Amino acid sequence: MAELVWEKLNCKNQPMGGLGAWRTKVPGGWLVAIRCGGGDGGGVTFYPDPTHQWDGGNP
Repeated sequence: MAELVWEKLNCKNQPMGGLGAWRTKVPGGWLVAIRCGGGDGGGVTFYPDPTHQWDGGNP
């Protein structure tokens, strides 16, 4: 069974209430998860990067 290892991303200029962003390597790129503070919601997206070169900053 594969294990997802999440890395916290450095979020600058966060809105009030906080914002959390994490990424984990998956085949072909990254899963990126965002959580808004205060239970306002969040989401998950896929960032294509087959060689995992993205350093977590601006693409």
